[in-house]
Amino acid sequence: EGSLCAQLCLNNLLQEEYFRPGELSSVAHQLGENGRRSASEDYHTFLQQPSGNMDHRAFYSIQVINNALKITFLSLFLEGYSIFVVKDDLPDCDQLLQMTRVQQMHRPKLTGEELAQPKEQRVQKTDLERVLE
Repeated sequence: EGSLCAQLCLNNLLQEEYFRPGELSSVAHQLGENGRRSASEDYHTFLQQPSGNMDHRAFYSIQVINNALKITFLSLFLEGYSIFVVKDDLPDCDQLLQMTRVQQMHRPKLTGEELAQPKEQRVQKTDLERVLE
């Protein structure tokens, strides 16, 4: 059965059990077959290699996750370097965010800013310490 990280991630995002074990494997195999069919004869060696869409531990490529999301009419797109954002109407989340006022307490640190601090100041506080501040 392997690791279920992608399955759990997708089900948490969708707030329902849309994907069961094995369904992402089917998507990965379908992607692999589509790639093999579209490959020319020059890539005969490529055709004999296992698909790169999943490994023996059931870790899936981002293409598998993207294709799995397509059946829910959600889509992934790359924003920045390697941040993937889900874009669509998520009414339950939007409604919850409108009911709950969220206030950012501290400015987020910029890349490299934390490394510029002395090591003793870089120690992460526990959640309890942050709440008690």
